[in-house]
Amino acid sequence: MSWLAPLDDEQMSADQTKAFTRAKKKLGFDAEDAVVPEWVRVLANSPALLKDTYMNLDRNILRDGPLTQKTRLIIATAVASHAGNAAVSEYFAARAIQEGATDEELVEAAGIAATSTSFNYYYKFRSMVESDAFEGFNAGLRASLFVSPSQGKAMAELINIVISAINGCKSCVNGHIQDAANAGVTRDQIDDAVRIGGIVTSICTFTKNV
Repeated sequence: MSWLAPLDDEQMSADQTKAFTRAKKKLGFDAEDAVVPEWVRVLANSPALLKDTYMNLDRNILRDGPLTQKTRLIIATAVASHAGNAAVSEYFAARAIQEGATDEELVEAAGIAATSTSFNYYYKFRSMVESDAFEGFNAGLRASLFVSPSQGKAMAELINIVISAINGCKSCVNGHIQDAANAGVTRDQIDDAVRIGGIVTSICTFTKNV
């Protein structure tokens, strides 16, 4: 996709350079020896989108809110991993580790996202069937990571809600919202997590060919 390639500094217009310079500062790449990831340089093709992206990240992921910054970054890593965007996932994973996350926590979060996807696929299929032909059938899928996640049930349910929303499984979203409430998760925290999912998915979609 040559029309949407990473831009070198000398290829950028004045508007692109302005947005890119600001993005480097907001995203933590303003040190002299910092290497800016190619996904940021892809976003520079659209200065308006790049500006929206770094502002959304700064406001909703790279600081505390209803969820802590560490939690936000772990969720962002799981979403980027789910989207199959290694470059974006690596960025959020590195930031999460800076905030005290461990490799084990990040792997667990990605594993919960993957497990959630298997259930989403099954129950989304069930919702599409316009008869009762499959009533009474059990998913028959294992979900060890849902039972006793090291980061707690609340964290697992936040990831489940976000991934279920991305995968478009209505019944899964509603079931996990109830489970999250039972685990003490607030509506503000759910809203925060879902917004993170949207932001990260947007970035991954635009830069998926990097």
